[in-house]
Amino acid sequence: MIGKKTESEEMVSLQDAKEVLEARKKEGELRYEQQLAYDHAAKFAKAEKGAPEKLKKALKEFELSEKALVKVVEIGPKNMMTLKQMLMHENRTFSDEEFSKIMAAIKASA
Repeated sequence: MIGKKTESEEMVSLQDAKEVLEARKKEGELRYEQQLAYDHAAKFAKAEKGAPEKLKKALKEFELSEKALVKVVEIGPKNMMTLKQMLMHENRTFSDEEFSKIMAAIKASA
C-alpha cells in the first residue's frame, strides 16, 4: 500500500484477522492485499472462536511475549521440540517443568 501510513500495529491470530476481513467483505469488495490475507486466513485458521483466548489466558502466567504467545496459539505445537524451537527467541530461558506445563495447557485446549 504505497503512500499509506500505519496507524497502529498489534499481533492478532488468524481467526481474529479472518473475522475482521469477513466484516469488511460484507461492507464491500476487498482490495487485492485484503483478499489475499482473507484467503490465507480462511485456509489456515484452525481454531474455533473463543478457544484461542482461553489458551492465551492459560499461557499468560509464563510471561511470554505477545508475538510468541500468538505463534504458540496459532501453531499449537504437538511436541516439546517444536515448542522449544518456537520459544528459542524469547529473552529468557524456560525450565523443563515450564515447557511441560505449557505443553499440558496446549493439549488441554486442543
